[in-house]
Amino acid sequence: MQATQQFLSIRYEEKDGILQHETITDTILTEYTFSVSLNGEFYQDFHCFPDCLDALVIGNLYTSGRISKREDVLSYSIDKEAGIGNFTIIENKREMKSVGEISILPQEILPMSSKLLTSSKTFQKTGNVHSVMLCEGTTVLAFGEDVDRYNAFDKTIGKAVMKSVDFSKTSIYTTGRIPSQIAKRAIFSGIPMLISRSAPTDLSLALADEYHLTIVGFARGNRMNVYHPL
Repeated sequence: MQATQQFLSIRYEEKDGILQHETITDTILTEYTFSVSLNGEFYQDFHCFPDCLDALVIGNLYTSGRISKREDVLSYSIDKEAGIGNFTIIENKREMKSVGEISILPQEILPMSSKLLTSSKTFQKTGNVHSVMLCEGTTVLAFGEDVDRYNAFDKTIGKAVMKSVDFSKTSIYTTGRIPSQIAKRAIFSGIPMLISRSAPTDLSLALADEYHLTIVGFARGNRMNVYHPL
């Protein structure tokens, strides 16, 4: 399964007031359907970028509160060509609870947000993935990317779960917006700070207030917004 494919396209570009065109070869991201069964029953179809499929599912189970640790996944098998995965787990459900506080220097955030944007070779080739980066201070612990922002988040968390990372000391950076489902993923993971190059929604900020999650938005260039309730 190739992660990208080549397609011919006609590029139009205005130069000196004249619209010109040329035929080019474009690198296009492969969108892949991954059908997952959990404990012998259908769980979910993931529409995703075809890499790190084990991390995707493990991260999804963790950020939804269905498992508490890597050892809750007893076994799994993946047939990548067929797009099928079978996972056996121990249900170890968690509820969302308040996350701890974390101290990060403001001057560290913007360089790390810029690093997130330049870390994805796939984005540089296709312009068509979301990227997520889990950090402890300025140390990158895990990185994930996908055509879907939720999948990118889950892949990153899954990689960290597989390494038994302590999330209480981490922050997470994303290129995508912060809707409530992204905020919930951070809270379920026990991550105290969520940083985006884009904007949060009102529901994500309400969750942040309730569970003491710090949200930073528009972290790009030379500015950022740190959100607090009025």
